Amino acid sequence: MGGTMKVKVLEVRLVNGDKPLKAFVDILIDDTIIREFRVIKHNGKRFLVAAPQCSWKAPDGSIQYKTLITLPDEAKGLVDLEVLRAFNLELEKTNAERSK
Repeated sequence: MGGTMKVKVLEVRLVNGDKPLKAFVDILIDDTIIREFRVIKHNGKRFLVAAPQCSWKAPDGSIQYKTLITLPDEAKGLVDLEVLRAFNLELEKTNAERSK
């Protein structure tokens, strides 16, 4: 990839509840849409951005996961920054609406 990569958040879908999964986020990297990035927060830790993944049930009954896309470090850093920025804005907006 030449030049600077453009990352734009298309949609943030907050997830209610006390589970680690906090949101699903769809993004646009240059001209490519990637859906279902996840914002996760484990107890006492910082928010983190996880790439889309698929899951399936193995023959032994356990749930297996596979990451669908792996970004280079520089791209991952930019995606994380934009996703968390948009997530925080959506969270603030939702909290403001609830407190009315």
